[in-house]
Amino acid sequence: MNNFEFEHNGKKLWYSRSLACNIIIIRYNPEESRYEVLACKRGQGCEFNKGLWNVPGGFIDFNENAKQCAIRELFEETGAEISENAVGFYKLDTNPRGKRQTMVAVHYALMTYARTELLKFTTEHSEPDETEEIKWIAVKELKNYKWCNGQTDYILGICKDIVGLHDLGD
Repeated sequence: MNNFEFEHNGKKLWYSRSLACNIIIIRYNPEESRYEVLACKRGQGCEFNKGLWNVPGGFIDFNENAKQCAIRELFEETGAEISENAVGFYKLDTNPRGKRQTMVAVHYALMTYARTELLKFTTEHSEPDETEEIKWIAVKELKNYKWCNGQTDYILGICKDIVGLHDLGD
């Protein structure tokens, strides 16, 4: 990460509000007759939200735009590679939450089941112990998992606004 950080009371903090970029990959699984989202469980190497589920994402570097950041974070956290053309922009969430005060640029990609089956998942490109698990989670089962702040709102919003789903069990 190339942000300006400092240490205060033994914790790493950043001098200004930061921009995080995430990417929500959604597919329809015809074998299970359900929509699914690609999710990661945060590992013990994470500074915060350890053990919670999230979509791939992280802080923007100075040499990239928000879409490039989302794609880079997808690769680092899951090993999956997708093109910029496959990625759309959903929203910018500027609501401050907790100590981090991070703004989030939310991106998405709707992918076919066949295409997602070609994705190769690995954590070899991530920071040590950043990603504990990678898997597809049924959208209707999101509530059965403990998620990082705002994540399920983003996922359900894309399912409703972009995919056109309305019976999501939320």
